[in-house]
Parts: sequence; structure tokens; C-alpha cells
Amino acid sequence: MNRYTPHVAVRHISANRSSRGGVKPSLIVLHSTESDNRTGSGDLAAVASYLAQPSTQASAHVIVDADGYSARLVADAEKAWHCAGYNSQSLGIEQVGRAAQKAWTRDEIREAARWIARWSHLHGIPIRKGAVKNGKVTRSGVLRHMDLGAVGGGHHDPGSPYPLAAVLSLAKFYQSKI
Repeated sequence: MNRYTPHVAVRHISANRSSRGGVKPSLIVLHSTESDNRTGSGDLAAVASYLAQPSTQASAHVIVDADGYSARLVADAEKAWHCAGYNSQSLGIEQVGRAAQKAWTRDEIREAARWIARWSHLHGIPIRKGAVKNGKVTRSGVLRHMDLGAVGGGHHDPGSPYPLAAVLSLAKFYQSKI
């Protein structure tokens, strides 16, 4: 297995998706699911099932867990419903965990970094901290959901202890291996 690319263990297409309307993604947004990790792919299947329900009105492109595996929910070409006013411009990674947690597993950080590297390669999104203002992307790159403000839904995930710099550094390494 090539561990420079994501490892998709669960595929569960979400009904909560729509057209990007011709908008090319320029952001990668990192989230936390606000749920606990379970050994094996049970957490991925449970979160994927929840985000696939039409009543949830939410989704993400992928989910990653603390064991370093992924679930695929929405194709890159489609809009996932994960960050309100920035859905059309972004690709979303839900990470199994909580915004209040102080640390993230090495395997989960690596899997998120693999997705960032892949999407950077496929879509030309730079591996750097992005920026937004008033519903517009002012600097393409990677952001935490909490960085999007009210237009992004006013969320606080994945929390201030989240190691964004380490994730970006790993993503740059993985991109060099693609």
C-alpha cells in the first residue's frame, strides 16, 4: 500500500451534495465531527451514514479517523454541504474528533495531509494557510472551519489546539511523493 496517498476504507455517497455551478475549488476546509474515534472503520461508517441522511442537510467530501483511514462521501466535482457560504469554493475534510481535544493522532493528521496533498496536485490548491473575507476567498489554501467566520457557519472546529502547521508541513512532504 502506498501511504503517500489517502486510504479509503468506506464509500458512502451522501445525498447532501449539489453542483458547484462551475466554480473551481480554491480552499480545503478542515473540520471535526464532534464524535469519538472507535478502533476500526466503525466510526467512519457511522459518520458517513449520518452525513448521507437527507435530513442531516450536511456532508463533506471525505472523513478521516484516528486510525488513518478515510470515508469518501462526495466527489470532488460536486459541492459538499459543510461550510455554508464557502461550499462552492471548497473541499471538506471531516476529522473524527472534537474541537475541545488537545491532541490529534499522528495517523489522523497524516491522512488529512494526504488528502490535502492529493487535492493540491489535482486542483492546484496551494498547501498554505488560506484566507477569506466577506464570502470571498482572498488567498487560496487550507483553513480550519473556525477560520471562516459567520459566512462559513460560525463554527469553532477543529479547535485552536489543532496542529495546522504540522498538517501543512506533512502535506507538502506527501505532495513531493505524488
